[in-house]
Amino acid sequence: MSNDKTMDPMSGERVETDGVYADEAGREVTLKRGDEFPADVILGQTTWELKGFSMNEAEIDHDQKENTKVRRRVTSTT
Repeated sequence: MSNDKTMDPMSGERVETDGVYADEAGREVTLKRGDEFPADVILGQTTWELKGFSMNEAEIDHDQKENTKVRRRVTSTT
């Protein structure tokens, strides 16, 4: 028995991480943070599992409008 007590997100919940998600039927969709997990056409309410992170350049928020603040690298001058 697994010690992992986390639950996969359900249809209707908000997406927390940009990525490619698959439902119980294996249908994959790309979702962005803030989107809502859709219901499946056949299954209705379903759970979603993160399969991978989105690397589509067009979807990356380079201006950091929706993401956390940019972290700066500090270099020493010694």
